[in-house]
Amino acid sequence: MPTIYDCAVRSFEAAAAVLMSLQQQRTNLVAEAGRCLDGRPKVLLDEGYNALASKVGICIPEDARAEFAQSEDGQGLEFRNSGMTWMTIEGQLPETEDERTCYLDARASFPAPVIADVFLREFKADGSIADSLHQEWVLGAHREALCSLTLPPSAKGVNGRRVIIHLRQPPLRFAFENLALTVV
Repeated sequence: MPTIYDCAVRSFEAAAAVLMSLQQQRTNLVAEAGRCLDGRPKVLLDEGYNALASKVGICIPEDARAEFAQSEDGQGLEFRNSGMTWMTIEGQLPETEDERTCYLDARASFPAPVIADVFLREFKADGSIADSLHQEWVLGAHREALCSLTLPPSAKGVNGRRVIIHLRQPPLRFAFENLALTVV
């Protein structure tokens, strides 16, 4: 007959296995973007889409200037811009045959809460794109924020999929300590 200790050990091992599996499905977008610094003090963003790494990109308006650097405390990335009306942070998604859920988690430092529209964008073989309906995500000053987005199965003729985090009226200066997506 198993003891309480034996049951507790099996429960712990099962929970650890689930956490390790989830960790493999998690993409830390801040860490991916931070690799672009590679010893440089900052990265200048061009207008339009900037592919920073294979799993993350940032898009800014045509009439804007922006850059990012390591935050002063070394715990994330600090963004500075010329007063943009919007900015997107885009995370690449794996193809899935089943419906999945994408969980986003963030720790951000904004002077005031910022609203982000979160949605799925699919890139089709014919060059067109299809966006899902968006949902609002409130990112606040120095706090954790969570969001979930249902991902339908990958459709035929789709070459790629991204989760788009569309920041409305981002402040001139802000930081992300963490921004990650996990597909379950």
